[in-house]
Amino acid sequence: MIWILVKTGHGYLFRIPRKKWLWYSILIVLMVVLQISFNVQIAKHVQSTAEGWAVLIGYSGTNFAELGIYVTLFFLTPLMEELIYRGLLQHAFFKHSRFGLDLLLPSILFALPHFSSLPSLLDIFIFTTFGIIFASLTRYTKSIYPSYAVHVINNIFATLPFLLTFLHRVLG
Repeated sequence: MIWILVKTGHGYLFRIPRKKWLWYSILIVLMVVLQISFNVQIAKHVQSTAEGWAVLIGYSGTNFAELGIYVTLFFLTPLMEELIYRGLLQHAFFKHSRFGLDLLLPSILFALPHFSSLPSLLDIFIFTTFGIIFASLTRYTKSIYPSYAVHVINNIFATLPFLLTFLHRVLG
């Protein structure tokens, strides 16, 4: 997928401008702080993802399998989502769209796979908002790395109760 994006002229998504690294770092920290505070406010109202993670982790069976699930949730899933929704959809298909459709349509599509059951309007709104935040970061920075970094940190904080339970069980 990265090869396709680079060969079709979207290789700029994988470059970090050297002169702006400090600004990008500050922007990422601010986005993480905003996203964590947003997560804390809505965590008790959104059930679909927490239910899915609980079922997935419950079926893992062994500590090694559960560790693999965490690595996937923290690093691999955000990478694939950013490549698909921000790299491919936002820049390859909707790059020249009007009225912010390059932000909105991939964000709605980003929200849909995050539900394990019939979602509420609040669930759809929250995950679409996350998608818009990630898409805005990609559009503003012209790089996929800041949105990937915020996405990884978001997933770590979203699964923190499960991770802490796992670490307590494994370490002692």
